[in-house]
Amino acid sequence: MRKNIFLALLLVALLSFNAYALDTTLLNMRNKFFSESLKLKDVFPKSKDMILLVVMWDSCLNTTSQLDGYFYMLGIFNTIKEENLTEDAISFLSGWLREIRKTAEMNLSSLKASTGKFEPDTKVHLAILKDYFAELIKKVDLEAGKISTLRASVKKKTAQ
Repeated sequence: MRKNIFLALLLVALLSFNAYALDTTLLNMRNKFFSESLKLKDVFPKSKDMILLVVMWDSCLNTTSQLDGYFYMLGIFNTIKEENLTEDAISFLSGWLREIRKTAEMNLSSLKASTGKFEPDTKVHLAILKDYFAELIKKVDLEAGKISTLRASVKKKTAQ
């Protein structure tokens, strides 16, 4: 009986670990940035704020590709056998998160510094992106917390 309960708990733990990459809220953020980039692209032809729009569009695409890279790494990360999981792999993953955060902070401060008389559509998209980058920073911090928990468990495992 104990063996069955242990096997069931082990199975749940393994399945939840492999589903980790799919369960991230960063995926929703990635989709928001991609969707916003499409909306910005539609505004280009009729706007006089072309330079700011291009900068915002570029920041959306850059963030989307950074998050895609993170998801790609999680996919590789989740295929590493548990016994081969090293602190180096976790460090690389957390380093990537730090870079995403730095870029998001830079984009947010750049957007906050954008002042002037902009068209109403541009102002709307500017406000949306400010909110998205602020939200992304919070979610990256949460994700980094999850990774640090994983790092602590790997340290305990290697110490044994």
